[in-house]
Amino acid sequence: MMAIWKSWYRGNVNDFHYFNMKMADSTTKRCERLTMNMPKKVCEDFAKLLWSEKVQIKLDKKKNTERLLEVLDSKENNFKVNFPDFLERVFALGTGVTVEYKKNGKSLIDFIDGDVVIPYKYTNSYINGLITISRFTEGSDTKKKYFTHITYHEFNGNKYTKLNELYISETETTLGKEINFNDMFPDVLEFEEFDTDNPHFQVWEPVVANNFDTDSPMGISIFANQIDKFKAIDTTYDSFNREFRTGKKRVLIDRTAVKKKTEVDSDGNINYVSYFDNNDEVYVAIAGMENQPVKEIDFKLRYQEHINSINAHLNYISAGVGLGQNYYNFNGQGVKTATEVVSENSDTYRTKKHHETMVNDCLYGLIKAICEIEKIPFKTINIVFDDSIIEDENALIQRGLELYQNKVISLEKFMKKYLHYEDSEIQEEMAKIENENKLVQPAGMDFFGMEQETESQEEEVVEEG
Repeated sequence: MMAIWKSWYRGNVNDFHYFNMKMADSTTKRCERLTMNMPKKVCEDFAKLLWSEKVQIKLDKKKNTERLLEVLDSKENNFKVNFPDFLERVFALGTGVTVEYKKNGKSLIDFIDGDVVIPYKYTNSYINGLITISRFTEGSDTKKKYFTHITYHEFNGNKYTKLNELYISETETTLGKEINFNDMFPDVLEFEEFDTDNPHFQVWEPVVANNFDTDSPMGISIFANQIDKFKAIDTTYDSFNREFRTGKKRVLIDRTAVKKKTEVDSDGNINYVSYFDNNDEVYVAIAGMENQPVKEIDFKLRYQEHINSINAHLNYISAGVGLGQNYYNFNGQGVKTATEVVSENSDTYRTKKHHETMVNDCLYGLIKAICEIEKIPFKTINIVFDDSIIEDENALIQRGLELYQNKVISLEKFMKKYLHYEDSEIQEEMAKIENENKLVQPAGMDFFGMEQETESQEEEVVEEG
């Protein structure tokens, strides 16, 4: 399954985005279906929702925090760049692993994708034994050798062990035979053991139940159950683009008109003249139009219908992954993400907090491992996430009310966006408000204290003019 998720994240799924189409002349043409690449977009947005430069990592002492951040922000680790990229791939593939170790006197972090990880020891979803796999080659094409480096990571409550193995093969598809690890890597220990209550590896998974293999401790992609929706939206988006290609204005002319004709100039030179540009796609030459006027065909583009359909699919996708409806919007040029502040009662907020528990736990283990390797003393590790996009519901309503009172938005927009009314409820409430205004409000005032022009006022303005 992970290979399928990876292909959707990459943006090209061979058995979907490439297909054979039968043409009008019965020939078959290989076609490419355009994609909006929403799997990539969804994973990007989850990473942005959970991680930003505003997230704070602090130890109990300032100088120790500074030492920790020096390690994280080193040229090799580049945590500010590599970590959000890694987190994005965790949500795409369903699993990722970080490993902390020391090499040449520097503490390093490996960010490992889930498709090269195999768990072998676990309880429920807690993995305390896993294999990471990396491959490399040596030699020319005719004498190429394939090497497979396998590392066993295991944690047994108070010991973390790490075992390296190396295999060589003459073919890419086989593991081959084991060779001496230190012959290839003389500066790396084949086996290491650490007395610690914290493993030097962490397994990152989206907080979503694995409904594909309920016995597996591996996670699933955040969009694992949205594949059909991605197919639907890419089909619609491809149709949207084809609408402009195939729906362009056409001019039908007789095919004899596109043939070049000979003309003799005043000097007796023969010139070949064409009255139509053969490279202009607007002209379509057909047989049987002799002595008939040129016929113009102007197709009606279903522009808005396609946009409405794409936005409906976007709502299905955003709701399906937990971001709530209206998180995405397509305007005909591209997909935009909701930029307004998120309320505490929204699906987006609940989903953010849901996945923050995983990020917090894994990040805590990573920081603790770095502190142990670097011998940085600490009593507490404090991770403060960025909640600047979150605002409580009452504050949102108050902000919306101010916008309405300042005539920035309409009453209908206020009720729909800030009070979350359905269209039918809005009409019903507006009718009630109108009746109440007539009964209890002074002339010229609405239910919210807004001044309104009366008919008499309008008449006075007309008379003055």
